Amino acid sequence: MRTRAALMLAIGVLLSGPLYAADAWMTVQAANEVVRIDTASSRIVAHIEVAHGPVGVAVGPDNVYVTHPESGQLTVIDSGSGAVADVWSIGGEPFGVALAETSGRVYVTDWAGDRVEVYKAANGDRIARVAVGAAPAGVAVTPDGAYVLTANRESDSVSIIDAAANRVLATVDVGTAPFALLTGPQGKRAYVANVRSDDISVIDIAEGATVGHISTGLFPYGLALTDAARTLLVSEQRAGVLARFDVATGKRLGEIEVGGQPDGVAVDPQTGRAVVANWFDDTVSVVDLADTNEQIVLDVGSGPRGFGRFIH
Repeated sequence: MRTRAALMLAIGVLLSGPLYAADAWMTVQAANEVVRIDTASSRIVAHIEVAHGPVGVAVGPDNVYVTHPESGQLTVIDSGSGAVADVWSIGGEPFGVALAETSGRVYVTDWAGDRVEVYKAANGDRIARVAVGAAPAGVAVTPDGAYVLTANRESDSVSIIDAAANRVLATVDVGTAPFALLTGPQGKRAYVANVRSDDISVIDIAEGATVGHISTGLFPYGLALTDAARTLLVSEQRAGVLARFDVATGKRLGEIEVGGQPDGVAVDPQTGRAVVANWFDDTVSVVDLADTNEQIVLDVGSGPRGFGRFIH
């Protein structure tokens, strides 16, 4: 059941859970905004004006980092106040972004430059540039900060980078047009959504090799892990659904209809609710994963993307 937020002013009528929850920070590309969503109440609590065309997002304990491919900028938002704290002029087409909390580094893929750029999170100073495959989109860091991975959309590969040395250790062949990318909580496996081959490649990071495939519906775009990393969530754009897969077996467990062309997806670890950006519907779905027939739909403005880790 899909319910518009305007009809759901009473907190918890559909979605029950802990009182405290993480905020979702949704990039809204055409509106030039980041929308802050309280996942406990499923309400929008702030619209934050940012530079042109925000797409990628990474949320840390103190700041939110947002990329702007069209203007070559990165916006830093103070996650406490919700105010824009800084804007980095970095050039190129910054697309995906990931934060390594252990090292205080921010990793940004440059779609046009075929590289990942490494910055100090504290002040935006560039540390290194690392050449990767063609048109890198998604980027992820293992929990210990030891490895950085990029999904190279136009070369059908994933680059595995030694974070200490800032050099590529391995280039892994995956499916066609890899886009979103995430690493498992133990830092051993990575999962990449291959948009044009309709599957997920499972990568053993230490081996530097693809060790499995999960067949999906048409155009898998966003990825998230839930249920202690036993379940993989995939937004399937052409079908307009959020699908669930058993990580161990690759079996499809079910799906729920969301909005048009769903893009980014993330899970609030406190409530267990999934937040999905419905790119073509200008909405965000907040889905109760305990009962996949229930969700709240929020109108957020034109072109929500949420590409990256938008919930800490």
